[in-house]
Amino acid sequence: MNELVRRRLIAVARAKGEQTITYQDLSDQCQLGLIMRESEFARAEIGRILGEVSAYEELNHRPLLSALVLSKGSSYEGDGFFKLCEELNYGPWKKLQKDITFPILQMRRCYDFWKNDDNFTLYY
Repeated sequence: MNELVRRRLIAVARAKGEQTITYQDLSDQCQLGLIMRESEFARAEIGRILGEVSAYEELNHRPLLSALVLSKGSSYEGDGFFKLCEELNYGPWKKLQKDITFPILQMRRCYDFWKNDDNFTLYY
C-alpha cells in the first residue's frame, strides 16, 4: 500500500472545510509521475493505488479515503471508486453510482472520522 497517498488523503480529510482532491493533483502531490489525461495505464494505476488504500481502511473499519478523489472535469468519483465499493460489498456499482447520496455519505464519513483528533492520533 502506498502510505504517502494514504497520508495525503488523510490531510485532505482534515483540511479546513470539506476538501477534495483530483486524481491528477493527488498524483502530482505524491510524486507518482502519472498523467491521467495521457494514459490509460496512469488511470488504472491510480485506481489500483486508491483501491489498496481504501481496502486497507475498510479492513480496519475506517472510511473509504478514495471517496475524496474526484475527476477534474466532472467533479465526481470515477467508475473505479464505485466498482471498488461493490467489491467491498456496498452493493452493485451502477446502483451506487446513480445514488447521489452514497459518495456524499462516504466523504462525510472521512471528514468526521479524520477531523477527530483521537482518531488521527491512533490511526495516522
